[in-house]
Amino acid sequence: MVDVEVDYREEVEVQAPPERAFALLADVYRSGLHFPGVKNLSPIDTDGRWRWSMKEKGFGPVKLRAVYDAVYTLSPDVRRVDWKPAPGLNDMESFGSWVISGGEDEPTRLCFHARTIAHIPAPRMMAKMVDAFVREELSSMKKKYVAAIAATLESN
Repeated sequence: MVDVEVDYREEVEVQAPPERAFALLADVYRSGLHFPGVKNLSPIDTDGRWRWSMKEKGFGPVKLRAVYDAVYTLSPDVRRVDWKPAPGLNDMESFGSWVISGGEDEPTRLCFHARTIAHIPAPRMMAKMVDAFVREELSSMKKKYVAAIAATLESN
């Protein structure tokens, strides 16, 4: 097993009211569908636990496959969405947040932070290759996700 940890941060400004930005980001299903490669996203309970299933990517014996649960906490008073891994067997652990600020006479700022640990079933002798592949894939997907969220908010 090879574990790959990726810490990703990005900030973008959008011309959309902060309330609308929070409404999109607090809707886990709707915002989650902006993430590239989502195969299935479904609520597990009424306490904010969601199961993510991603399309498999990879080459040869190296496969980035993700089925994992995350628990979401919404803080509308400070326009913040947080998530952390739910207990259980997961191919990946994801910790993160969206923080929304600004508005009124200035653009709305979206601050995205995600720390992901992917557990890849691969021989340790392939660790460097696996690390490079997974790091690039996860960073690319997160960059596309933030861009897709921003584009949706800009278009409405």
